[in-house]
Amino acid sequence: MKDKFTSYLLPPNSYLLAFDCCLKLTGVALMTGEKIFYDQQDLGRRQSAELPKMTEKLLRENNISFNDINYVALTNGPGYFTGIRVGAAYASGLAYASGAKIIPVSTLEMLAYAFKKNHNDAEKILALIYAGHGFVYAEAKNFLEAGEYSHEFIKSWLEKNPDTKIISDDPEKISMNEIKFEIVKPDLISLCGIAEKNLDRAINPMELKISYYRAPQGVK
Repeated sequence: MKDKFTSYLLPPNSYLLAFDCCLKLTGVALMTGEKIFYDQQDLGRRQSAELPKMTEKLLRENNISFNDINYVALTNGPGYFTGIRVGAAYASGLAYASGAKIIPVSTLEMLAYAFKKNHNDAEKILALIYAGHGFVYAEAKNFLEAGEYSHEFIKSWLEKNPDTKIISDDPEKISMNEIKFEIVKPDLISLCGIAEKNLDRAINPMELKISYYRAPQGVK
């Protein structure tokens, strides 16, 4: 797939490769100065085997080599443990081999950015991701620090912040039926948009850190 996208911040003749492996869908995108080309699939347990093939196919179709890549954007958590590790291992290895810099992006930030694109009036957005056992990963930028929280904590926080828009990629799995969610799917366009606006975040791939946000159960 491709989308028209004019980048005013990506340096001329530069290419950005983006990966999102933290949630149910596995995605890879190639951003040039004018367009974003991407592929997004539900791979399940085939993620580690298929991600390199998806990447190679996307680059081959656009006549781009690995050595042409200047930046690699990556959702570095929170989300599914295995997906985070698969994405981080592949992206950092690719960046190291090609001499590219890595731009880490929170999965929660990507979801919030995707929602904000179509809801410019939303000032307070609480992004939630399933964490299991009555817990969620959550962040409301400028209002609630990214971390792992219990359902009880989130309900209490929402009572004090009733004007909040609540979003999630999979509210059914979170199972907080008394809360009204907006569903936001993993969005590679948003991932690329965040990355190209934050090139100053770019780091050496050896410096990449994964954000699990996993706290001892019952802490919050």
